[in-house]
Amino acid sequence: MTAGVRCAVCLREPPSLGLLCDDCRDELSAPFGLAPEQILATAARATDAALLDRWGRPHALAAHAVVGRVAAGDGVLLLDGCVSRRHAELVRNPDGAWWVRDLGSRAGTRVGEQRVDVAVELRHGDQLSFGPIAFYFVVAPAGLPEVVIDPAAFVTARPTERRVAPAGVARAAETGDFPEEHTDTGLPHLGLTLHEPTGGGGGLIAVGACELQLSTAQLELLRLLAARMAHDADLDAAVRGFVRSSELIGTLSWESRDPSDEHVKQLVRRLRRSLVKAGIGDLIEARRGFGYRLAIVPDAPGA
Repeated sequence: MTAGVRCAVCLREPPSLGLLCDDCRDELSAPFGLAPEQILATAARATDAALLDRWGRPHALAAHAVVGRVAAGDGVLLLDGCVSRRHAELVRNPDGAWWVRDLGSRAGTRVGEQRVDVAVELRHGDQLSFGPIAFYFVVAPAGLPEVVIDPAAFVTARPTERRVAPAGVARAAETGDFPEEHTDTGLPHLGLTLHEPTGGGGGLIAVGACELQLSTAQLELLRLLAARMAHDADLDAAVRGFVRSSELIGTLSWESRDPSDEHVKQLVRRLRRSLVKAGIGDLIEARRGFGYRLAIVPDAPGA
């Protein structure tokens, strides 16, 4: 990484993945299993604005860009069933101001936690979500550098047991023809097991043939998130299973006498990296104002 380079969103910390620092990336949610190849952008005449995805890659915007599941000129193509064919549009006014407008999508468009019911003006660093797929909106008058990412960052978990999707949805996934809008928010089922040896001292997570040794705090974190996901089974998937940082501070075993939000961020960050390196995938989602949750629904009872 070039000395002096800063995160394209907060403009403070050095980037760790693409153009994003750890903290900004941790706050950017995405559907579990979303692959980089599912996001494509076209801009014949790119402006100085872009959408930054969770891999820190910038997607340049034309002055009028349509976001959706079907390509139609300049815009951002999101190949995911949660996204409508024509989901939203981003427009730059003659005065340089940017606005986003929802185009009647089923899953909705949000700026931060605000649902876009009428046109909303965008600011640098805003989180912009199309259904469950979130980006940062950034403006870089001097341009954004090319991004080359380690392929390990693309690893996603491979569920050993997924629940069978309805026949219509399964056929649509194969053919690319979605007769109806699919609004699932992206919580697949995954068979995982958490082992805690007699005497404590940490444990083990196993997903298929992949295993990872866990510290005591990491094991407690995963158990708590899994229990909350099970407890919230009746809630909408968009808000199900979140645990606030304050609860984690008061519940987990900490080496520090005075744990803080920063300790929680470090714990989650290290665990996410370890899960990806172990070939299991990024199982944890962070969302500003909500806290942390699993990005999957564990199938194993008590996992």
